[in-house]
Amino acid sequence: MTLDNYTLVIIVSAAAFFALAAALLIPVYRFMRKEDQAGKEFDESYRAELQRRLVLRKQRENGNSQDADDDGGIPVDAGR
Repeated sequence: MTLDNYTLVIIVSAAAFFALAAALLIPVYRFMRKEDQAGKEFDESYRAELQRRLVLRKQRENGNSQDADDDGGIPVDAGR
């Protein structure tokens, strides 16, 4: 084999390696991005719910509550 044949094998091997790496890592990247977005949406809704429960608790403590909505016993500062 001449040097040209080794060069060809090296180039083909490197290209195959990068193609395989991309084929394996792109789905992982997409999954992680999707899960990150879902986590942000959950966090926003969870914080809004904790804020709503805090307001209801303060209203009950002040005697201003019109409806006795149960907060489920979850501490208001659980997200901090």
